Amino acid sequence: MVLPHLISIVGGGPGDPELLTVKALKRLKEADVILYDALLGEEILELANPASLKKYVGKIYNDGQNQCERQEAINNEILHWASAGKRLVRLKTGDPMVFARGAEEIRFCRANNINFEIIPGISAGFAASALFSIPLTERGKSNMILFYTANRENGGFYDVEPLVQVIQSGSPVMVYMGLNNLPKLAEKLAGKGIDSATSIQILSNISQARQKSWSTNIGEVVGFLKENKPETHSVIIIGKNAQQI
Repeated sequence: MVLPHLISIVGGGPGDPELLTVKALKRLKEADVILYDALLGEEILELANPASLKKYVGKIYNDGQNQCERQEAINNEILHWASAGKRLVRLKTGDPMVFARGAEEIRFCRANNINFEIIPGISAGFAASALFSIPLTERGKSNMILFYTANRENGGFYDVEPLVQVIQSGSPVMVYMGLNNLPKLAEKLAGKGIDSATSIQILSNISQARQKSWSTNIGEVVGFLKENKPETHSVIIIGKNAQQI
């Protein structure tokens, strides 16, 4: 039997409440319970049903939590509130299907016969491109975009060769969760033949009042990061055509 109450897995976008979809805003106003991630602006929660229970369930880099255990706890919360017949919003930063563990929560809902929906949100990478006027595709310059996470395992990066091929084609790579590993990633790319002059754009706190951009390149990024301190809540665009218009 499928549990009758709809669970909404909602993309909250990069933080600006005006970038919420109409459907996302509607679900927030209807919600009995909201399980929300880190990095969302508080203004978004202020738009929600004032009577709703709002519970932080976020995961932040280096916060000491076991990520698998934390996700299991979130799944248990989803099951608990679904079983209690509550209108639940699982509010996620950006888009649920872009580096946000949306797939894991979908599988959990299916395995437990929970009625659910996915509401897309504007991913931080797309918002950064628009707000800082950095085109991700452009006729005659770039005909693709690669989204990449620079998390490392066993000292190495995943899928470096496709990364190199996309950059060499002139198209950009959008890097999520990569600021702490950016010097090593730049070193790896340089070792694979990527031109040291290849542009790197670092864009932080996308769509929020304190948003900021920095520009450097593959060859100078180590020195740049020693002198500058972008916030870790950043997305990075790498490519010879990754320039602000």
